Amino acid sequence: MNAAKRRVGSWLGFGLVWVLLSGGLLSAAPAHAVEEGVTFPFYPSFLQIEDGKTTSLEDWSDPMVCGSCHPRQYEGWKSSMHANAFIDPVFQAEWAKGYQETDGEVLNLCGGCHTPIGVMTGTVKYDPDVGKYGGFTAPGVAAMGVSCDVCHSVADTNARHTTTGNPGNASLVLAPGDVKRATLKDAVSPFHATEYSELHGRAELCANCHNIFHPNNNFPIEHTYDEWKMSAYAQNDIQCQDCHMVPVETAIRVADTMTRARDLPDHGLGGMAGVGAAGPREIVHDHGFVGGNTVIAGVLGVPGAEDNRAEAIKRLQNVADLDIEIIPGMQGANLLRVKVTNARAGHHLPTSLTFIRQVWLEVEVRDDQGRLLLSSGALEDNRVPEDAVMFTNKSVDQDGNLTVDPWRIAGFVHMNTIPPKGYRYGTYSFRLPEDASSFTVDAKLNYQSYHQDLADKLLGEGALEVPVVTMRELTRRYNAADLGQADADRDSAVAHR
Repeated sequence: MNAAKRRVGSWLGFGLVWVLLSGGLLSAAPAHAVEEGVTFPFYPSFLQIEDGKTTSLEDWSDPMVCGSCHPRQYEGWKSSMHANAFIDPVFQAEWAKGYQETDGEVLNLCGGCHTPIGVMTGTVKYDPDVGKYGGFTAPGVAAMGVSCDVCHSVADTNARHTTTGNPGNASLVLAPGDVKRATLKDAVSPFHATEYSELHGRAELCANCHNIFHPNNNFPIEHTYDEWKMSAYAQNDIQCQDCHMVPVETAIRVADTMTRARDLPDHGLGGMAGVGAAGPREIVHDHGFVGGNTVIAGVLGVPGAEDNRAEAIKRLQNVADLDIEIIPGMQGANLLRVKVTNARAGHHLPTSLTFIRQVWLEVEVRDDQGRLLLSSGALEDNRVPEDAVMFTNKSVDQDGNLTVDPWRIAGFVHMNTIPPKGYRYGTYSFRLPEDASSFTVDAKLNYQSYHQDLADKLLGEGALEVPVVTMRELTRRYNAADLGQADADRDSAVAHR
């Protein structure tokens, strides 16, 4: 591989990360080829059309056509983030801002995953008169994001040929046409040909768009697949589909037992895969792909938005566990530790754009007389205070300045997301008044898809109030006498050393 084209950056993992960009934001990116003999016509997206063919809008089916035979799958998809990947107004604004700042060089980088059809057909266009930073338009099925035909036309992944040798940046080979690919080995359709695809049942399918790396320095801006790959879930052969293509109740059982959805007793996932099918299947996967986004479907007013939001909230409220520990100190001073465990996500908490996701602790301590002894993390004008305990990553540009613009990110200088089955602590101190007989600790784990300042910056102030989801809450009451006894026991142990 040509070293000047590859420009492989470095990632130092869980310490201080610092990667310097060469020149402009994306200005030195190769136009088409990444390595000898491999051509990527939509670079910096790694999308390819099988056999180097071209494609037009007429080659792709409207999801409503698919829904006529697969109504269950269509109903789940139409309110999903896959369906809304292109028209998501927050994404559109950030993409447009990047388009302006890079002279258009992020067009295919972002579009490759959010409108693959628009990129491959060359029909996605930037319009400077749409939105605060401009916006993007695409005709027909190209505006329908990650549609049925996109996923079911995937013939392969070219991950081995990307600049990192790993999946990411839409490293997909698509074969539009009559053949639709999925995990059923004996599917028969009167409308299209079918083909069995092992890839469609593996996390490696999702990885191609749920890993994103900077095209110049190769820094992993988003690395959901990598998080999964290093987890106990991957070690137990639990795939993305086992949690994100089943009801949340099933996903909970998968995580708690570390058992694939299909291997759970009484999984209840059977049914008809399509209208007129010969008979029921043991498993028919949901197509809502629900994660943590509770905002966009409702903002867009798409059908099924409330069901999608309710499912996302249910997932958020079942993903983490809280615990509280009090360590008594001298003369009424006490240490409070709140433990947050990522109990049921097969990737980090949060994941994806970890530098804009908001997961934080809100903690309050009051004594029996109602006096406030500690308060941390309470929202101020729908904004998380800077001194709150947050589970996030902080990203910087090549000059070490904090940034949340993906095209500017050169590294992370702080990493505090919670790995699968792992935990992090929030640590606090408070002093208990001598006349207090008891106190109560209330701890909440909260979530916002992005911070309010970002929404105001991208959409205009007041355009969107980012909702807050309380993921978990734990309240415990403690007697002051118990703390005093623990303090005395500790002093006694010290005296007898």
